[in-house]
Amino acid sequence: MAERVWLQLAAEIVCGGVAGGRRLDEVEQSQRLGVSRTPLRESLRQLAALGLVENRPHRGVVVADGVGHSLFQVLAELEAACARTAAGVLDPEQRAFLARMDASHDVVLPWLRRSCGNSVLRGLLKTLWFPLHGAGAADLGAAGKLALSRLRDAVAAGDGDGASQAARDYVMMWCDHMLVPTSTPAARGQ
Repeated sequence: MAERVWLQLAAEIVCGGVAGGRRLDEVEQSQRLGVSRTPLRESLRQLAALGLVENRPHRGVVVADGVGHSLFQVLAELEAACARTAAGVLDPEQRAFLARMDASHDVVLPWLRRSCGNSVLRGLLKTLWFPLHGAGAADLGAAGKLALSRLRDAVAAGDGDGASQAARDYVMMWCDHMLVPTSTPAARGQ
């Protein structure tokens, strides 16, 4: 129950559906989400650990400002580090396998994370992508496939700098696709 609540709130916050600075009243959120306050409180603790909400004196739990874009910036840098590392450690057989791989989000990125050999980096990426999957998979269309192809091809060629930039570009495409523009009433909490 707490995981469902955490995932829903995280997706709403990250995508800009709940504006920064908005107070998350426990009673209101419990009723809206159809849960008791216990799983809601656990979810709010998890959101605070990720920096998506803050506990403020005399206000309670408040959505942190600019978390959506900030999360994507962090993801972009972590994916860039992962791609750069993978480009430097793959053997010729792995490079050939990668070059033949379908350029899809659910195939390329998990494979690169496993191949980079850094379990901490892999764990961080999995944790930080998790709320975005709760918002629904982004369909980036042909542009997304092309960006993933560039990432795949740069890693397969051993081009660490190119792989880093391609990873950043791909993640920021997600950012542009998923975030609610801040000028909309929904993003301002109105």
